[in-house]
Amino acid sequence: MQKWRPDRPTRGRAIADAIVGRLGNSRSFSITDAYGQIRSWLSAAISAEIDARRTVLWLAPLTILGVLIYFLADEEPNLSATLGLSTFVIVMFGLLRNSRESIRVMLVILLAIVVGFTSAKIRTFRADASILKETAITRVDAIVETIDWSANGGRLLLRPLKLGNKIDDIPFRLRTTIAGHMAISPGDHITGIVRLLPPPVPARPGGYDFARDAYFARIGGVGSFLGAVTVLPPTILDWKLGMMTWVDRLRLALTDRIAQSIGGQSGAVAAALFTGKRGYISDQTNDDLRAAGIYHVVSISGLHMVLAAGMVFFLVRGFLVLIPGVALHFPVKQWAAACAMVGALAYDVFAGSEVATERSLIMTLVMFGAVLVGRRALSMRNLAIAALIIVAMEPESVLGPSFQMSFAAVAALVAAFEHLPPRGDRPPTFNLKHERATKKGPPPTIFDRLLGWLFSHSKTVLLTTLLAEAATGPYSAFHFQRFQPLGLIGNAITIPLIESLAMPIGFVGVIAIPFGLDHAFWRIMGLAVDLMLYLSALVASTPFATQALPAISIASLACLTFGFLWITLWSSGLRLLGILPILLGLIFSFHNNRPDVVVARDGLSLAARGPDGKLMIMGKGASAFVVAQWLSADGDMRRPTDTSLRQGTFCNSTGCFARITDGKSIAISLRARDLADDCKAVAIIVTPLEMPNDCSALSIDAKVTQSLGSIALLPDGTGGYHIQGSRSATYDRPWSQKPKPTITQLSTTPAEPEDPADQPITPR
Repeated sequence: MQKWRPDRPTRGRAIADAIVGRLGNSRSFSITDAYGQIRSWLSAAISAEIDARRTVLWLAPLTILGVLIYFLADEEPNLSATLGLSTFVIVMFGLLRNSRESIRVMLVILLAIVVGFTSAKIRTFRADASILKETAITRVDAIVETIDWSANGGRLLLRPLKLGNKIDDIPFRLRTTIAGHMAISPGDHITGIVRLLPPPVPARPGGYDFARDAYFARIGGVGSFLGAVTVLPPTILDWKLGMMTWVDRLRLALTDRIAQSIGGQSGAVAAALFTGKRGYISDQTNDDLRAAGIYHVVSISGLHMVLAAGMVFFLVRGFLVLIPGVALHFPVKQWAAACAMVGALAYDVFAGSEVATERSLIMTLVMFGAVLVGRRALSMRNLAIAALIIVAMEPESVLGPSFQMSFAAVAALVAAFEHLPPRGDRPPTFNLKHERATKKGPPPTIFDRLLGWLFSHSKTVLLTTLLAEAATGPYSAFHFQRFQPLGLIGNAITIPLIESLAMPIGFVGVIAIPFGLDHAFWRIMGLAVDLMLYLSALVASTPFATQALPAISIASLACLTFGFLWITLWSSGLRLLGILPILLGLIFSFHNNRPDVVVARDGLSLAARGPDGKLMIMGKGASAFVVAQWLSADGDMRRPTDTSLRQGTFCNSTGCFARITDGKSIAISLRARDLADDCKAVAIIVTPLEMPNDCSALSIDAKVTQSLGSIALLPDGTGGYHIQGSRSATYDRPWSQKPKPTITQLSTTPAEPEDPADQPITPR
């Protein structure tokens, strides 16, 4: 191979020169020498990136951009038009593949965006299923697909066979709750009276869209059973549903086995580590884990998948190496990688194959697939391939925090560690053993080696945790409005317990189940989990362990994301320019305009900013989940049950009244004959009824909420308000169809569903 010389022109340098307008030695476009030097530096940096083929990495973000454009549309794109556009771009790319470089680059960019847009449209078409249009109390006959038991009852994912008298045009799935523990199992055919309502749209503009996630999971209604559930004679299931119910029965059996062997919250957490069933974990334990920044350990994701596949890899490889002559004549590393891929697939099926689990599976398969073909397992290119595969399979997942935070963390780690030289090329100071070997004296003792390993491992854990926390911070602030400043400490002291003790011991316990010897291993695992919970509670009890942040805007998140991608995907000095959009995103986040009033989508309740600058809750019908979302978005850490939330409000059976931050008055009016008087008495009036046309107050009535959903009133700086809805007046998508004008009946006030975070959305 001919050696590359710096003075030899490259294809990348030629392209870079064309981009920055520097052809040959011409300086006709130069204004000053400084400008010429900047162009020269920019040309050299772009040349280096092109020669290193880093530009290919941008295909994944561009494809994701196409997905985001699809979900930004107010009306559902036409499938024929979408496929026609994709075909046109592909044909144009084929015809112009030998044209100028700039034209080809633009076509590739356009093709990546169109592919993302088209994959999202096809996914929506495939997921289409019936959705309830209104609240109903009816009898349901259904197959139990999955069950998540908790101390108070259970959450059921049902496959309905009959809804009332209807057997056609019924939802594909239903998510329901049930009080108490009943003798039902996954796969049972049950019947009972259930109260159902359509999957709810966001409780605030920019908030979590449960309806959209439910649509792609093919869940057409949520609700609860109102009485006893009767188990009917078994019915014949199709093979896919039969396999899913069989797997869930195994998950429930293993969950109960681990929880009963260990006991208490340690047993609940230990069971969640393996099965993903988090129902037995108490609210206090969940709060402690979140405050310590380690709640991700009880959600089956990348950590669990890598540990499970990694243990299979090392066990198989270690066993094959022990067989004389095998490692010398056969590729045992590739064999072990293939077995690890099979183990990862099996673990994904067992864990319920939810969105986070499937994403982790794809990344794990790509990593071990690289080992199979003799390539570097952890690289930015493999991460981009995994992202492209996920976008092709489940493009809607790019909108969720799981996808965003996991890929941000991995990208930050890969970008940082890919600049380290290979272990064999590192200076002796990188490794204590090598450093000791270069010095005269006795060889290092076992104690010295152990200290060296502990120091190296601790340094790696701290560095990776710091990078992951910094990379995921913007997405945590956007989705959860929470920041755990002590998450670095929580992860550093608890993750080693999980990856070095709890998971390996539990893995051995699973293997020992057929021999009846697993209970001892669960108890040993419980000791590690006990220590983890003690440390997490210690971190959570520290002052300022959890800080609330007001919700940042989409513009701020977009700037931060673009800057992060620029820094991680480029490898030369060009990455320094990514600091500029990050600074811009931080400026946007510090100048975010918080609403003074947030109105529920039914017009029956609201949150208003009182004279003290804090939110007050008025009205009725708002669930604890909705109130928690309002408070969280405002950076308020009070709980929905806090009595101070109702102070300053005056309510009776016909409505509520309060004074807000600027001295104006606001009222909720629930009686039609009071509307005319309220229009004259208050500045802002909210009602689930239809207001008269001559009302002088700022009115949020049934017509407004039915058209825009939940409402936020943002100060416009002139004493007035800008009305922002969770949807536009023209918004019409399959998961949130444009409603028909109707007036709310006050006799029926649908209760909100339980917290979607406690009801994991199951894909497909």
